[in-house]
Amino acid sequence: MIKSGMKVLMVGLKSSGVSATALLERLGAEVKIYDDDERAVLNGKQNLLGSSMEYIFEAVELVVLSPSIPKWHKIVLYAQEKNIKIISELALGLHYLDCKKIIVTGTNGKTTVVEMINTLLSYAGYTSRTMGNIGYPVCQVVVDNTPLEYAVIEASSFQLEYTKDIKTSIAVITNLSPDHMDRYEHYNDYVNAKFNIFSGQTSNDFALVNFDDSMLRARSKELTAKVIGIKSEGGKSPVHIKNNYYYIKDRALAPLRSSKVKGRFNHQNLLMALNVGHILRIDIEQMLNLIKNFKLASHRLEYVCTIQGKNYYNDSKGTNIDACKKAIDALEGHIGLIMGGSDKNEDFCTFFDKVADTVSFVCVTGSNADKIFASALKMGFLKIKKFSHLKEAILFLSQINYIDNILFSPACASFDRYSNYIERGNKFKELIYEIEV
Repeated sequence: MIKSGMKVLMVGLKSSGVSATALLERLGAEVKIYDDDERAVLNGKQNLLGSSMEYIFEAVELVVLSPSIPKWHKIVLYAQEKNIKIISELALGLHYLDCKKIIVTGTNGKTTVVEMINTLLSYAGYTSRTMGNIGYPVCQVVVDNTPLEYAVIEASSFQLEYTKDIKTSIAVITNLSPDHMDRYEHYNDYVNAKFNIFSGQTSNDFALVNFDDSMLRARSKELTAKVIGIKSEGGKSPVHIKNNYYYIKDRALAPLRSSKVKGRFNHQNLLMALNVGHILRIDIEQMLNLIKNFKLASHRLEYVCTIQGKNYYNDSKGTNIDACKKAIDALEGHIGLIMGGSDKNEDFCTFFDKVADTVSFVCVTGSNADKIFASALKMGFLKIKKFSHLKEAILFLSQINYIDNILFSPACASFDRYSNYIERGNKFKELIYEIEV
């Protein structure tokens, strides 16, 4: 892919862009850099922000994009006009990553499935690590020359936009629902980006697809790989759920209640990982270890504590409507829900049109609080109140006698007030501990 002396333009200098630049230079490319932030610098290289397009693209043969760069960016449009090849940082890293690759995408659950698969590989004695959208750039793994038998890669739609012909023996899509509609003009554009994960597979490879989703089930017929349909109940996958038990073919493995993860969607996530294990012929004992011992990472329907009979849950990772609904479905009892944050152009009328009966009250806070509040009233949901601060919402719900669970599942991005969902979730927990004191 990269030839010595090849002139490459790297666009975007966050962690993935920095790693991609290091890899390009190691491969002998002559790298120019561009970032929309005038403060961005890298090893003394000149950021070409403000330069003419002719100067930026002089002799450039390839453009590499960080995930943050949308398709309507002027650099992308100019490169397309001049017929200059564009690839993603992920595509660059995958091309040079020398190990077996398992790639996971989806709207929700992809981080959890990646961690489950990696844990199962570890139980089985394989050398593996997680990378990609989960936090560690694939290009950096290549630069580090980390010896691995397996790479378990989380891929976002942003990373997959210019990632084609992926060579992976196992590709997983957890689910799809509208997300990032501030970046995509049509939902189908988002879906098509996600389906790039299967673009390089052959009939010898495996595609694990959520068959609870009729659209995914229909589109799976387009795939070249062997399709394994995963359903939250029943289904014909080698590892499946029947009568509240995990089964491998006709053998009962363990009851659902033996798992530490909550909710039907998390049981399905576990099925994704277990079916990967079946493909790789991992021992049943290690699969049982995964079922019984795996715990969700922080900020994913994380139980915080119980105060005066009320259970507090931190689901800050719930950054879209579908994730919020899944968190609600996983809890039993009356729920006081806290929503709101940085808007992603989702339609909250769809949420309040069929909101679960268990949602007894909703508090909204954040930059799109007015939008969510108006959507609720439009759909006839009146048990809702706006608050200027998260602490006020928590204190209000803590005083409602009939509420059993206080759930922080914003259904929005965090960037109105926080640097990421982790900072937001930690702030929620900090405020809960103040109440406890």
